[in-house]
Formats: sequence, C-alpha cells, structure tokens
Amino acid sequence: MALTASGCDDPDAVDIDTVDDQGDTELRNGGNISCPPRQCGLNSAEVNGRSIRELNLDGEVNADGLQIAGFIAPLGLLGNYQLSVENDELVARSGNNVLRGAGLLGATILVKKPGLLNLPTPILILGHNRIPSWAAGGPPVDTYALVYPDLGSLLGSRNVCNGDLTDLLASTATVLGGETYDLATKTVNANKDRWFTIACPGSAADKLRMFGYGPQSNFGGTGLPATPDQRQATLKMITADYCGTGTSYTQNGTPLQWANAAGTVAMQGALGDVESVWTKNGALCLGTTRIANPGALACSLPSCAGLDVDDGEWITHLPPQ
Repeated sequence: MALTASGCDDPDAVDIDTVDDQGDTELRNGGNISCPPRQCGLNSAEVNGRSIRELNLDGEVNADGLQIAGFIAPLGLLGNYQLSVENDELVARSGNNVLRGAGLLGATILVKKPGLLNLPTPILILGHNRIPSWAAGGPPVDTYALVYPDLGSLLGSRNVCNGDLTDLLASTATVLGGETYDLATKTVNANKDRWFTIACPGSAADKLRMFGYGPQSNFGGTGLPATPDQRQATLKMITADYCGTGTSYTQNGTPLQWANAAGTVAMQGALGDVESVWTKNGALCLGTTRIANPGALACSLPSCAGLDVDDGEWITHLPPQ
C-alpha cells in the first residue's frame, strides 16, 4: 500500500488532499488578504479533508480502511514505547520514559490497510513546533510535520498535509484527542476514547484547535476543555453551515471576523456587518452572508437585530470593505 496524492488511479492508494501552508506571507482570496496561513481570519468550507484524518490508537480501522499497525521510537531509543494523545499533543510512553514535542522527532507511526499483503506505510515525525494559540492567554499549540515515502514524488517523500511543496517540513498538522468529526454533517463525535484526529492547516478542525477548543485543551483557563456543543458551534461557524444540516455556504479562504462568548477570541479593528450568531445547531440568525451569492439557503433565519454573542457561542462579522 502506498500513500499517494489525490487524483491517482491506484485503487489501494490513500488519497491525500493538498493544502497551502507556507510559513511566509502569501496573498489569499484574490489578493484581498495578506498574512501567514495560521494568522488570517479566514473561514474553511471543509472540516478536515484528509484520508488519515482520524486514527485509533488500538488499531481499529477508520472510515477509509486504515489502521495504526505500530509505533517505532526514534533511532537509538530502547523500550516498548506506546503512542497516545494527551492534552491534544502526541506523546509516547515506555514505563517512566516519556517522549513529547521535539523528543518525538524521528519516530514512526506505521499505518496500513488490514490484510496480510498490505505492508505498513511509515509516517515519520520529522518536524515539531509550538506556535501561538489564537486564544488570548492560551498555551502554545503543538504542530507536527508528518512525512511518508512516495517514490513518484520529486524528493521521494511527501508531507501528509501537502503533497506538492518541495519543502517537506513546510506543512504542519495539529492533533485533537478523543474525538472525531463527521465531514458530511459537520458535527462532533465526542467521547471517542483512543481515537484522535489529525487536522491539517486550512481545515475547520485545525482552526478549532487553534482557537483553544480542542477536546483535551484547557479552555479559557478553566482547567477543562470546551464542551462538545461549544466545539460543534465552532465547526458550524467556521464552515458557514447556517442551517445546521452540513451544507457549507462559503468558499475556502473567505475573510471573516469572529469573537466567542467567553472572550478568549476577540475581533480586531473596525467591524463590518453582522453575519450571524452561532450555536451547535448552526446560525441563530442571519444578517448578511459571507459570500455574495451563496445560493438559496435551505432554511429561513430571523434578523440578528437585538442579538449578540451572549445568545450563542460565536458572533461573526464581515470585514469592512
């Protein structure tokens, strides 16, 4: 079995979508916004479009027919290290020995499709970084460059989150422990012990982690994570799922201003028109849509007049023109 970029003809291949995640400043949305990818107020139409987006630590098969077949510690380390996800970061333990952060560099996660003839594909942890959270006062967020061999690529390897850049370490994923996400309905599958989500930059799941809403993260200094309902409201908000049915009325990279009820994420600068107040069920109201012609909405929503962020989890505005 080989992990390959999407669009190939190999029926046993694992499709990996590509996504821009360069560390340098880049122009987005037709040149209207210029900023690093993880610093823009940009929405996402997708929750998380990757074939290894969710994995089970005990080897259960995910929806794409993949399973973890083993974990190999970095070269030279002895011991039977077991991979886990704690506080929304990758951790490996062997007795009293713990590997996390940069200590995982060089480690390998073996992933395969069930069957004797399917050999595991090694996914190497070749990069780690801690980047600032989008939440005020939030702890840094751990990100990982995950690379797998691909003889058909320019360098003989590809990044799990980006199949085209020549710099294999340019794209970094976040992880969310004990939870998965339904891509069709844009809902939270909570309390999924021993499962974790790999979220690539540009996805709503990654933004959720950056906002400090991870299922194992310390939300707003409370010592507890945000609730599943709070996380689902966040997914609905990011993806413009106004009606709460899973239909996204937006396009990737659309500029947006957002703020949450807890005050951990605030909007900067002059505010544009109110778009919506958001709950786990989608938009509570609708002022103006974030793209000019989203198509006919499948629901009727009241005006946002008289409502504010305290009536939901999030409020969104359109950036002023």
